[in-house]
Amino acid sequence: MLDLHCHILPGLDDGAETLGVSLEMAVVAARSGVEYIFATPHCNTHDERKNYRSAELIAAYRSLQSALDENGIPIRILSGAEVLARGRFEAHLEAEAFMTLNASRYLLLEFYFDEDPAYMEHCFRAVENAGMVPVVAHPERYYCLQQSPELANLWVDRGRVLQVNKGSILGELGEGAYLTSALLLRRGLVSVIASDAHHFYHRNPHMGALLEALDRRFPEVDAERLLRTVPMKIAKDQSL
Repeated sequence: MLDLHCHILPGLDDGAETLGVSLEMAVVAARSGVEYIFATPHCNTHDERKNYRSAELIAAYRSLQSALDENGIPIRILSGAEVLARGRFEAHLEAEAFMTLNASRYLLLEFYFDEDPAYMEHCFRAVENAGMVPVVAHPERYYCLQQSPELANLWVDRGRVLQVNKGSILGELGEGAYLTSALLLRRGLVSVIASDAHHFYHRNPHMGALLEALDRRFPEVDAERLLRTVPMKIAKDQSL
């Protein structure tokens, strides 16, 4: 499996605090069958750690991979960022300041949970005009989609990729996210499921419970497609 969304880089955001936590996260992921992890630190947020494209950020991916190799942990780290659409978002797009997923055309994009859908559409179009494809991080957590799930049909029809969190499917992120993720899955609107992991014990990258839930509650869903086929195409910068 490939985990498209994971806060595993140490010390860069509210995910792994230390390299030790990063390594524990990788062990947990590997035990559940994950082979590749996109390291996606928060980017363009209010705090000091903006995590824009830089030599230091690229070095952080490489350093974590070296530590994994030295400890015999069979995980490959792929680059990326979870970009918050706020502030000078369009200027940063124009400046190519954001790390796309494994240097592909795909950009992992998040919004405030109470964001105006008109602004979201504006940002999607800005990403597309810059030659990239929006990958919408945890759409099931946005209030506008919980209240008007038909928005998801519009987004998918326009080529946006919907990435649902495993925690939403497992009921760990609130009733609204749980119900909306189930609806999106049953309507066939989800392209990727990812961990959005921040630690190795809470919001962790272990996929075992997710696979059991999909098999039990969503037998019509192609888990291979959501957890391997589509994220691998994204990693290879292929069309979906």
